[in-house]
Formats: sequence, structure tokens, C-alpha cells
Amino acid sequence: MNIRQKYKRIFLWSSMWLFMSLSMSLAQVRSNPFEVKQRLSAIKETETAAPIPQTTVFTTTDSITSDSTIGGNKQLLADTKANEETNPFEVDHLPLRKNAVTNKTQNLKGQIEATQVSNAFLFWFLLLACALLAVVLNTKAKAIGLISKSILNENILKLFYREESTRVSLYLLLLYLIFTINLAILIYLTYARFSGPKGIIIFMSILGGVAVVYIVRHLFLTMLGIVFNVTKNTQLYSFAIMVFNIFLGICLLPINFLLAFGPSEFQGIMIGFSIGLVLIIVLLRTFRGVFIVSEHLSDRIFQIFIYLCAFEIAPMLVLMKFIMNLV
Repeated sequence: MNIRQKYKRIFLWSSMWLFMSLSMSLAQVRSNPFEVKQRLSAIKETETAAPIPQTTVFTTTDSITSDSTIGGNKQLLADTKANEETNPFEVDHLPLRKNAVTNKTQNLKGQIEATQVSNAFLFWFLLLACALLAVVLNTKAKAIGLISKSILNENILKLFYREESTRVSLYLLLLYLIFTINLAILIYLTYARFSGPKGIIIFMSILGGVAVVYIVRHLFLTMLGIVFNVTKNTQLYSFAIMVFNIFLGICLLPINFLLAFGPSEFQGIMIGFSIGLVLIIVLLRTFRGVFIVSEHLSDRIFQIFIYLCAFEIAPMLVLMKFIMNLV
């Protein structure tokens, strides 16, 4: 009985040992469930990668640990290679917005640079001046004829001033804006002709300088009349300046079209003609101012001298200095 039990135990232990041996063999043959095959297949063997030593495995637990280590090492190689291709610290969570802002900035810069080599942007300012002139002609058809007559006739100028002395009409302000645009275009094209600066930024600076000069001029004329008690004469002369400038602005409109878009052979002639026209209008305006203040030449010569220095000569010098600084 004891012998049978002894043989039975030997048989059982032998069976268990055989079962465990078969189990370990099958565990080594079958694939590891924790293996990431799609990443392992993408890994390329490199010459710098060190070979991974493989050891004999006796237990199921050790087999799983060894396979996991191999998979972890290969995963580490894959992550290292991916890090070399892309920087993980690069901020790319708003690529569309960043690209949109960059594209808009580049487009705006390209448009500004494009205006530095052409006069295309001047077309829109000249078109604006033509549109304003058309509005004035439709609303106040007799305005242009009255202004042209006031240039040569002092009595018509005074009558025109009495009609507009209570308030400045809107059409006069629109015509004054036409003069400001055309004078700025003439200055810009003249300096561009003599290798001066170009571009819409330069033109806008000149336009702003012309506007400031004439606004300050009219304001100080009003102050001069109040201080020296010659308000009637200073207001009439301020109105005469407006009328002469409006007439000059209308005359410069077709000239600027020819200067900006006409043949380059005629630009020198047109610039000379336009400068001569400006000098003629300025001289006529100066003589008209002398007639306006003729009654005060004997007793207010000092005030007239101050006016000529401060409001006739100084603004032109300031404007020329401003443009020379731009050059």
C-alpha cells in the first residue's frame, strides 16, 4: 500500500513537472500581449543602436518582464527619433491664427512697398477730388464762376464775402479740400521727379503738413485781427486766401492727372508750368491783400510787416523744411 502510494506520488510529481515544462515552452513561443507591433514595425535599425542582450528565461513572469523591457527599449528609440524630427516644446496650438496674421502683415507690407514704385494710389485721391467737384457743381452751379470772377475783381470779392460772412458754406470747405489734395499731389510729384521720397506714407505726410499750415494760418489771422483791432480786414483777407486757393486747386486738377499718368517726356514741362501758375496766384493774392489793408499802410505798417513774416513767409519755409526732412 505504501509502495503504491509512493509510485503514485512520483507519477503525480512527474506529471506536474512535465506540465510546467510544456507551459513554459508555450509561453516562450507565443507573442507578448503588451507588445506594440505598429511601432516596432516602424523602427529602423541603426548602426548606433546597441544590441539588446537576450537571456534564457525559465519562468513565465521573467519572460513577460524581458519582453516588456525589449518593447520599452524599442519604444524609447522611437520616441527619441520622433523628438529629433519635431520639437515637443514648440507652441503650435494656434497655427491658423498665427498664419493668418502673418499673411495679412506680409500682404500689407507688399502693398505699401508696391506704392513706392508707382503713382497708382494717386488715382484714388484725384478721383476723390473729381467727385467732390462734381458734388459742388450739382449743388452750387454758380460757385465756380463766382470764384473765378472774384480773382480779378475786388468788388465781386467783397460782395461774395458779405454773402458768406455769417457762416462758411459746406461747398467752400469741399472746394478747399480739393485744393489741399491737389497741392499735396503737386509737391509730392515735384519732389519725386527730382529723386525725392516716394510712397503713400510720404504723400500722407505731405498732405497733413499742407492742411496744418493753412489751418494754423487762418486761425492766427483771426487772432491777429482781434489783437490789433483790424478784424474786418483780416477776415476779408482770410476769405481772399480761401478763394484764391480754391481757384488754384481747380486749375491743378487736370495738371496733376497729366503729371501722374502722362508721358514722362512732358513731366518736366508740366512741373515748370504748374510752379509758374502757383507763383502767379500767390502774387495776385499778395497784391489783393495789399489793396485790402491799403487804408492801414500809414499807421499800421508794423502789424503788416509782422503778418508778412509770420503768415506769408514762415509757413512756406516751414513746409519746405518739413519736406526736406522727409527727403
